[in-house]
Amino acid sequence: MAKLRKIHGIVMAVLVAVVIAGCASMGGGTVKQMTPADASLLTGTWQGYLSPVSASNQSMTLMVKPDGTYTTSSGAFLSAGKLDIVNGHVQFTSTGGTGGLAAGQRTGSAVVYDRDRSWGLVGNGYAELSGPFNFDLSKTK
Repeated sequence: MAKLRKIHGIVMAVLVAVVIAGCASMGGGTVKQMTPADASLLTGTWQGYLSPVSASNQSMTLMVKPDGTYTTSSGAFLSAGKLDIVNGHVQFTSTGGTGGLAAGQRTGSAVVYDRDRSWGLVGNGYAELSGPFNFDLSKTK
């Protein structure tokens, strides 16, 4: 009986370690607490994946201009908007789009990760017409 408890304890410790490692690697790097002074770090082209709840992953490109305006493209859909840095996070507010993204409000929030050779932008959002979505984008430093 004591041996069974020891094995059970080891299995539980391994499972906890796997869960912690998995959660730590979701963003893939070290979280960077953003301030308005860091806004220039966001400028440029980000590429990665958009994961809508109701569909499979889609490739996505985010282009951020120095004035904080952005455009996104994912398949046949295009979106435009403005981003701000609020409480260490990047906040996205869409101002327009084409295709299925042309109507309805869309907002999102992301965390910036330092991934050694690149920056990561990992977050989620909500589209009034299509529901919740997640995204994971990267940009070379």
